[in-house]
Amino acid sequence: MNGIFRYRIKQPVTWFNQAVSKSNQYCLYCGRLVGVGATISSNKEHLVGREFVPTGAFGDGTLFNFIFRACEDCNNEKSNIERHISTVSLYNSPARRDSQIYNDIANRKAANDYYPNKQGVLIKDSDDNLTIAGGFGRSNITFGLSSPPQVEPTYFELLAFRHIQGIFSLITSHNPLTATGTTLLSHDFFHFFGLYNHADWGNPHLIEIMSRVCKFPCYANIETANGFFKVIIRKRSADDGEWFWALEWNKSYRVIGAIANINDNPAVFRNLPALVWKELGIQDGATTRIREETPLNEEQDILFVAQVEGVQIA
Repeated sequence: MNGIFRYRIKQPVTWFNQAVSKSNQYCLYCGRLVGVGATISSNKEHLVGREFVPTGAFGDGTLFNFIFRACEDCNNEKSNIERHISTVSLYNSPARRDSQIYNDIANRKAANDYYPNKQGVLIKDSDDNLTIAGGFGRSNITFGLSSPPQVEPTYFELLAFRHIQGIFSLITSHNPLTATGTTLLSHDFFHFFGLYNHADWGNPHLIEIMSRVCKFPCYANIETANGFFKVIIRKRSADDGEWFWALEWNKSYRVIGAIANINDNPAVFRNLPALVWKELGIQDGATTRIREETPLNEEQDILFVAQVEGVQIA
């Protein structure tokens, strides 16, 4: 980790080149050969999709992004899930309250993108509604719960995996033009812990996790696209080689996890304080429960506060 291949101050890191021999030789997502002698199609990939964040968030092109060669299959798959998560996260982002520009962008995307598993339903119309019915003695009570559009559950873990794969390869590969100089992150070592919306960044789990990892050495701490994309990767000092990672998407969602042996429960997530849930009974054959969300006080927010070991990525 003594340097980042082709790193330049105030420029995206670019491993892609029109000449295949001068690009990274392996897809950083699936690990297949995309370089010299490849039998599959590949193209340019932006780790942070330019349309994933609000239009213009990357400014004049001097902000960080990571551009490399990826196989078309992985690139297309990531593009599809990026579009959905971008729309939902921007629609739910507190940035809408602070800027009419961001509010207009969020509304426009939500009025044009459809929810993946709700045929014909636009994101703006995809609120989830739940009716709760119960009895108290001789009385019956019915009330409704409504939530804003939610990220399709099968999508956010995969996008988090792709983002962490890219950053992990960036900070650990010595020379991606060679097989021996390229580091790839297998799903066998990827742990997804949870996704949390902005209104719940102060819950006991996240507060305790922030406290635990704040002293871990940091090897990537990136904020780009006017703060609409953040990622941090830390590594425990112990010999077990366990890593911690966190992402923030469009000032709306935080996603956290670890890189460790898939058979292990990462130490950073063990024995966390219990979250308080309220049982609402059984609805349609399933137990329903709710939990009050806990906002994060600004002075408590240390998740992305760290000095990077070695090369500073900014």
